[in-house]
Amino acid sequence: MALAASSIVSTAAVGLIVLAAAALAARSIWKKKKEGGCCGCGGDCSGCTGACQSKGPNKKL
Repeated sequence: MALAASSIVSTAAVGLIVLAAAALAARSIWKKKKEGGCCGCGGDCSGCTGACQSKGPNKKL
């Protein structure tokens, strides 16, 4: 019985860590979008696919 309880606790701890990491990643993407940025644009237009609609230094919108 003790082995099962420790397994549940360790699984829950790992799950909370993964959930926290996903929440921080989503928050970062949301903040970038809110500020007018694009979540995948590094500013280098040489490899641009046109998916990002933000106003960059070399884009004319």
